[in-house]
Amino acid sequence: MSVLSKIGFAGPKIPHTGIIALAVLICASLLPVAPVFAKTLTQAEIRTEMLNKTIVTRRFGLRITMRYRPNGTVSAKTLVGSLNGTWRYRGNRVCTTFPSGPAKGTSCVSFRKTGPKSFVSSEGVSFSVR
Repeated sequence: MSVLSKIGFAGPKIPHTGIIALAVLICASLLPVAPVFAKTLTQAEIRTEMLNKTIVTRRFGLRITMRYRPNGTVSAKTLVGSLNGTWRYRGNRVCTTFPSGPAKGTSCVSFRKTGPKSFVSSEGVSFSVR
């Protein structure tokens, strides 16, 4: 028995459904909210956000910069070397082809915006655009 109940104070009466609703509301407010940026970028958005801009990421402990050019070429540079390839749209995905190196072959990915200048690919690679 609590001290308050000993002196006759029972506290406010909240029906069980009210307690459950309150608990659900509190729990829901603690859940992370999906960012406004969470949708897959369209071709037009990719063109605006990434084309002819420097893309910076880290893979395998190396800083990598990339640039997609309007003429369909792409370049990738690291401290240990550089690669040139081609790219094209396939729906709302970008397909990049490198003739050699660790990224040899064709890879198609979509992108989601995660912040004003940050993105993540459908392969889970986070990067920023400058």
